[in-house]
Amino acid sequence: MKYSLLLLMAAFFVTGCSSGHYGMSRNGKPMMQAPFGNADDIAYAKTLWHDMDKLGFNARPATLYVGGPPHGAVREVLEGNIDGRRVIVKRNYGGKGVSIKAVQADRSKYLKSITVMAKREAGFDPEDKNWFWVKYKPNGQLHNNPKGMLLAGRVAKGMDKGCIACHKSASGNDMVFIHNKEANAEITKVN
Repeated sequence: MKYSLLLLMAAFFVTGCSSGHYGMSRNGKPMMQAPFGNADDIAYAKTLWHDMDKLGFNARPATLYVGGPPHGAVREVLEGNIDGRRVIVKRNYGGKGVSIKAVQADRSKYLKSITVMAKREAGFDPEDKNWFWVKYKPNGQLHNNPKGMLLAGRVAKGMDKGCIACHKSASGNDMVFIHNKEANAEITKVN
């Protein structure tokens, strides 16, 4: 019995360590890391924001359309590639008096967040199609959840609500919702 338990614990530890979700606590004992908001996720999110800025994702206006929770009452979607990988940027607008006309007149007044899906390298998160999820404030800083965790990485992985849970319901088995004139609005391509 003890031998079986030890084998099970060893297998669990080795599997967890190989997936990158474990680290060491201050007392040297292994501990599980959250699937998002860690130092690597934050660094990648900063680099991604810089690249998005440099390539025009952050300045280019797109087709506005009426949305809803968890994104904005008004939103716009841009898509392109950064370093050969697909990136989908959704600007989320809200606040008192928000409407398409109001956002067209003053985008900065109503912009609440920028949510991004960025394809990562094979092996990043194969179960969820290797997408990296991040929620930025309009100035490029990261939003955090109610527990204070920064929203970058495998956001809400394994949870019933959140980026991954919601996008698993997208048709096409790629976690990307359809954006076209008939469904909501055209995606603006960034080259």
